Amino acid sequence: MMQGEIITTGTELITGRVSDSNARYAARRLHEAGLAVQRITILGDQSPLFQEILAEGLARSQFIIITGGLGPTEDDITVAAAAHALNRRLLLDDVLLTRIRRCLAQRRIPWEERYARLALVPEGAQILDPGGRACGFALNHDSVRLFFLPGVPDEMQLLFDAFVLPALVESAGGGECLAHRTLRLFGISEIQLQEVVCRLPEFQQGVAVGYYPCFPENHLSLTLRGPDQAALKAGLDRLTASLAREVGEVLLGYDDATLEELVGRRLRERRLSLALAESCTGGLIGHRLTNVPGASDYFGGGVVSYSNAAKHDLLRVPAEVMAQRGAVSPETALHMARGVRALFHADLGLAVTGIAGPGGGAPDKPVGTVYISLAAPEGEDVWHYYFQGSREEIKALTAETALDRLRRKLK
Repeated sequence: MMQGEIITTGTELITGRVSDSNARYAARRLHEAGLAVQRITILGDQSPLFQEILAEGLARSQFIIITGGLGPTEDDITVAAAAHALNRRLLLDDVLLTRIRRCLAQRRIPWEERYARLALVPEGAQILDPGGRACGFALNHDSVRLFFLPGVPDEMQLLFDAFVLPALVESAGGGECLAHRTLRLFGISEIQLQEVVCRLPEFQQGVAVGYYPCFPENHLSLTLRGPDQAALKAGLDRLTASLAREVGEVLLGYDDATLEELVGRRLRERRLSLALAESCTGGLIGHRLTNVPGASDYFGGGVVSYSNAAKHDLLRVPAEVMAQRGAVSPETALHMARGVRALFHADLGLAVTGIAGPGGGAPDKPVGTVYISLAAPEGEDVWHYYFQGSREEIKALTAETALDRLRRKLK
């Protein structure tokens, strides 16, 4: 098996101001492809250890991925340090220099000589350029594959997926193809998901499985390798169908669509309008829905009725209901859903009320008590939940669950 390592550079990483998302992303994607990472090193800018760490990697690894330090400032020394360690000349790539000048001109950024540093690469380097959106380079040195990528996460991930991973998979697999899919689930724990996968015979041969908690969801990665890309895709379809039959509606999907996008698609398909009444979530559900372009096609608006007065004055929740049953109760949630539906003349009214904590709980209504209600032409529903976690986690779980309840109803 190919063994590799990752070196990330940046003082912001070793001081803890920024998390090392680049190494985490690369390591996860490499693991999914069956490629082993035996070491991850984080170095500060201008670290005197860079050349030493690079030399150690060359002696023990088949590939090394370096991120960061490719910029035009004085502390961006990765390229020069690498060229010195590899005993290669630094050369000015004229094609790359021309592209840099063009990109700066398009952005109306005046040219400065320091930008020419961006076009300096070690002798023998191959430029990695997916059409001007990012830039890095690769080279082979004593049978070791080296990849130098920018530190900006979006740019790093773009180059990694477009160039690095395909090249390494081809080298490791002797021309084998790779097919990968990530399934997104909500409403099942990681342990429960592992139990389901372990008892399905389709998952027992030839598939690399990875479990990735992504609160409040759980993600399951599936990777297949073989000579025929079409056969691999068909294999992923069979695995997905098998899991779907076993877990049912907790499987959200396997594309990049968020839960709010899935809800939006179904609202648009059924030509239904939605209004929201939020208490404990403080507008979080509305924020998520309006992150989707075109949400105005189905989302009429919402009310953050945090106080009892707002629930009464805006949503017409009877004062006696809140006095007798409380602001956090099935009756109040139902009146909120009815009220916001009427207020916005919407087809559907979705409401949440609860106790996010850390205070405000009682023996009969502890912190984490949440009621979600949906008012629709065909009927009304109220669901009771008891969530655990911090205030932020309870709010996130409430928003996710409310959207998921709506998704299931629209299905």
